[in-house]
Amino acid sequence: MEGAVFYIRGEYGKQLYEILEGIVDPSWYWSVGPEESYFIGPGGLGDPFFGADVEIMDGPTFMRHISKEKYFLIFADIKAFPTSESVVEIFNENEFMKSSCKLGLFVSDSTQVIVYSRDKQIISDIFKRAETMGYSDIRLMTKEAIIAAIWGWMQI
Repeated sequence: MEGAVFYIRGEYGKQLYEILEGIVDPSWYWSVGPEESYFIGPGGLGDPFFGADVEIMDGPTFMRHISKEKYFLIFADIKAFPTSESVVEIFNENEFMKSSCKLGLFVSDSTQVIVYSRDKQIISDIFKRAETMGYSDIRLMTKEAIIAAIWGWMQI
């Protein structure tokens, strides 16, 4: 398992699109949830960016959704799978390793982004993209650090 952590600007934007565009496979299915993110509304936060429940979106729908309007990310747990049938909930590192999940992306506190995958090239491409976008404190993560950050409630 490979991973990277970096900090995005805590403002309205299209950060998910900035991070993922041109790197991820357009045929993947995306599991989104739980999350707290909003479109821009009159005078502040508007409608929820995603639905209240776990949502599964095909690749083109997901990419259109994250690129069409500005939004404010507070918390998001997003995972990519090769098929809709392979989408599963993942509660720990063992479940991740047994699954066909291609990429996990975790946003917390409106600014911290952790991405993880079994594919070193994806992490390398996202790392380079984060540098290009001017995100801050960009670092690679060890497997142990990923486990602690994503599934920290379990023993390492």
